[in-house]
Amino acid sequence: MTNLRRNGQPSLHNIRFLDFLKDDTRYLIFPMAFNDHNLHGDIKSNPTAQISWQMQTTKEIYNLSGRFYITSSPTKITRFPAPKIITPNQSPTDTDISAKEYWESQRRRFWTSLSSQNRAIYTWPPSGEILKGDKEAFKCLKLDDMLDIALGPNNPEKVLHDSAFDNFCLLVFKVNEVVRFEYGVFPAKRTVYSLDDEEKEWIVEELNP
Repeated sequence: MTNLRRNGQPSLHNIRFLDFLKDDTRYLIFPMAFNDHNLHGDIKSNPTAQISWQMQTTKEIYNLSGRFYITSSPTKITRFPAPKIITPNQSPTDTDISAKEYWESQRRRFWTSLSSQNRAIYTWPPSGEILKGDKEAFKCLKLDDMLDIALGPNNPEKVLHDSAFDNFCLLVFKVNEVVRFEYGVFPAKRTVYSLDDEEKEWIVEELNP
């Protein structure tokens, strides 16, 4: 993904796709560590960004434009919290579940879906920073999901787990435009999908390749 920092310089990050949000597929979900100061700082500087996605097997390139939101632990303060999602069985006036509650349930769900190795990453020091000292900080290589396991507050495994979960965020990307470039055919084909947010529908336009 790329965006423009506050100083006008471009940023560039490789981010790992987790899934589409089941309740609204306009939202793409990526994992992020709260202590990833480089990525976190660039999102806070400018949440408007572009994502480039290349499908080598089908010979397609997708360029997605949109806006990032951050869903973090309730103990953290984020500048761009994710908006309220209206689920299929919920009316726009239904206030039974707040945006904060909804996204916390999603954060828990995605945490549970991670592999034990991917959970362990959230116990590590900030990504991209210079190594300090020995590699003791990276000794955790696997971390089981312990969200629903009741252990004493001083249990070292539970303390480590809760610290990692506290560091785990969802980087939520709402797509408003998609440019699809198909280079496996000749002539190549370029299609633009623009979201009409009010009508909740996509407008499709063919462009010169």
